[in-house]
Amino acid sequence: MNKVVTYFLIALTVTITTLLHISIGKLPPLGKVLDPFHGFWQNSEAQPMNMAPQLSLTGLKEPVNIYFDEHSIPHIQAQNDPDLYFAQGYVSALHRLWQMEAHTHAAAGRVSEIVGPGATNFDRLQRRKGALYTAKNALQQIAKDSVIVSMLQAYTAGVNAYITSLTYRDLPIEYKLLNYRPEPWTSLKTILLFAKMADDLSGYDDHFRNTQVLHYMGKEKLDFLYPEHVAEEEPVIPKKTPWNFRPIRTQAVPLNMEVPTAPRGLEQPSPANGSNNWAVSGRKTRSGAPYLANDPHLPLYLPCIWYAVHLQSPTVNVIGVTIPGAPGVIVGFNEKISWGITNAQWTLRDWYLIDFKDETRQEYYYDKLLLKSQPVVEEIKIKNNTSFYDTVVYTHLGPIVYDSHFMGQHDENNLAMKWVGHHPGNELLTLYLLNRAKDMRDFEHALQYHHVPAINFAFASTQGDIAMAVAGQFPLRWKGQGRFIMPGNTTIYEWQDFIPKAHNPKICNPRQGYVSSANECGTDKDYPYYYLQFGQEHYRNRRIKQVLSQTSKVDEKMMMQLQNDNYSLPAYKNLALLLNHIDSAQLNTSQQEAYQALLAWNFHNEVDQVAPSIFHTWQEQINRKLWGALRKDGLSLPRPSLYHTMDILRNHSQSPHLDLGEYATLSELISDAFKQAVQELISWQKIHNQPYKWGDYRAIVIPHLASITSFGSPKLRINGGDYTVNLSKLKDRQLYGVSMRLVVSLEESPKGWLSYPGGQSGNPGNLHYTQFLEDWCQGKYIPLSLAQERQKKAKGFTLLLQP
Repeated sequence: MNKVVTYFLIALTVTITTLLHISIGKLPPLGKVLDPFHGFWQNSEAQPMNMAPQLSLTGLKEPVNIYFDEHSIPHIQAQNDPDLYFAQGYVSALHRLWQMEAHTHAAAGRVSEIVGPGATNFDRLQRRKGALYTAKNALQQIAKDSVIVSMLQAYTAGVNAYITSLTYRDLPIEYKLLNYRPEPWTSLKTILLFAKMADDLSGYDDHFRNTQVLHYMGKEKLDFLYPEHVAEEEPVIPKKTPWNFRPIRTQAVPLNMEVPTAPRGLEQPSPANGSNNWAVSGRKTRSGAPYLANDPHLPLYLPCIWYAVHLQSPTVNVIGVTIPGAPGVIVGFNEKISWGITNAQWTLRDWYLIDFKDETRQEYYYDKLLLKSQPVVEEIKIKNNTSFYDTVVYTHLGPIVYDSHFMGQHDENNLAMKWVGHHPGNELLTLYLLNRAKDMRDFEHALQYHHVPAINFAFASTQGDIAMAVAGQFPLRWKGQGRFIMPGNTTIYEWQDFIPKAHNPKICNPRQGYVSSANECGTDKDYPYYYLQFGQEHYRNRRIKQVLSQTSKVDEKMMMQLQNDNYSLPAYKNLALLLNHIDSAQLNTSQQEAYQALLAWNFHNEVDQVAPSIFHTWQEQINRKLWGALRKDGLSLPRPSLYHTMDILRNHSQSPHLDLGEYATLSELISDAFKQAVQELISWQKIHNQPYKWGDYRAIVIPHLASITSFGSPKLRINGGDYTVNLSKLKDRQLYGVSMRLVVSLEESPKGWLSYPGGQSGNPGNLHYTQFLEDWCQGKYIPLSLAQERQKKAKGFTLLLQP
């Protein structure tokens, strides 16, 4: 019995033991699960591909050849596009069916059907935000495009061809443990994936935070703690870029300071969702060809969110990664271009207080009118329990998400969410066109169909062009509009229009020889339109620009080194300032050792160093002491960013808005924070019986998507940290990090290199479940090629799909 099977059987034993001690609904019939001929034993795979080399499937028009390489990446060669997407749907389900359905159940607010009443509030929130409403609106838009309809239908048919072939013994292990079966795939499920991605990346906003601070602390303190712009901004689109258009004027409206109190403790997608991307002109490369790099920062799970695939038909030859359940390639390259994405973090939704006529909420005031609302009763089915019925009230501004029935503080707090995503564009068409794009013109044309989320698209081509474009459908706002919850009973607070797509920020072939983005501000103050941006980044972007501006002979090795860069710019910028507040003569032995370690530090967050642990823990202690009041008296406000905190300590230490609490001076606070940080590290060292080296102190575990402990990763020692280009961070007990790395050389015949934390298979009993994990930790890559494999390699597998 090989090691994979042995590990899998041990893991299953631990899993079943674990399931007896956690509440996820009733256990499945153990007789079926433990059946050696049909139960979980069947999910241990001694061979990476355990199937016949030829299959006959209803729905195909012509034969399709699929070569699974040694990494189990499918190279699909079809004679027409419908067969291509049919085959992609089939192999995606073959490898990741449970993950596909888990994501779409979450998107639709149906998790309670699988795990029971513990997920009811999550499902209610999804329904109240209008997840299905969003997806159905998107399908109506897509219905106008026969090409995308055909693409979706073919992909759906391929997924269902796999589902209908399954017997109980063939089911992914999660279905057996959670005791349910897959249901037929639909086009709506695919669109739900895109709706969930849009919500995750654009669903965070600062309206509630700003409104709370305004109520309890005043506008001066709001502007002090959470400024919209900072001194050292280095925007995505370089400063002083000329805007070659005549902007639309907006009619300014005075800010309404009589805004309602905001609900507290609300669940929002994390602003930790980020990414890096950049493209380098051939003028700065060894080969003379451009390079492109992309590494999205997302929640880390097993199976990994990404799935690698190569698609080839008479109309397309493209390779890269997609999300299981989505046809086409989301990030990748073809024979002429490459593209990569980061979250632009532009706010695409606003919140309005609806003034209902009475408690029936059937009518609401709007200027001098009474408008009719539309109640929708949502049935939330709950495993082993009776259904929960929730009424979601829709207004012309959007659905009422928070009210007295759901997380609202007062009866009058009926908060409607107006979101660009409720009326999306045709994001699938954008991807379809990018997969086939040949030049800059095709790239710019494809972005016209993208509405949500706001994305920074990096671009490079074999023709030598590079570009960065901020893509999306952006509300036309007057200055300050949407910063707080707004009255919903008048037209003056509504969006006045949308910014024309031709006016969206972009830069092509800049003199500096590169473009880059890392979730920093999109533009400087000269951009003529007002926009709100949440969670601006201030360190990764400057480090990337620093390295790219100083390098003239870029190659793939340098691109990979930059993606795996562990240099702590915050430490370089701020450590000396903090150490100046320490009287080293007053330190004990352990504190002296920590102090000396910081003095000798090279500012790299590497696994065998202790200095990163000291600096990180010291930062946390300073934040707790400086900003503890933001979590008192029922408030749940986020701390100011590290960049802004350090700017305050450096330049505004005498501000009346800086509360030192029990400390008489700033030096006392910083010094005490250092001593407590060292004590925290010493306590950790005693408990774990090992030095507090960064790789051990911040060891990570990548969990299973359903939190099945034994299907997650072991503890991993990785370089990087919260603010390094090679990012990893814990936010609200969720691990975020580099979910994928892609580097592409745009030579005459483009080639790429890929890494991600996981593997192609979603089955924990398969060799390819975590095949890339160790290489990802070490910053290693596998090669990607557009050349069609002509011969079966020793470690590969060829599958022929026949009509």
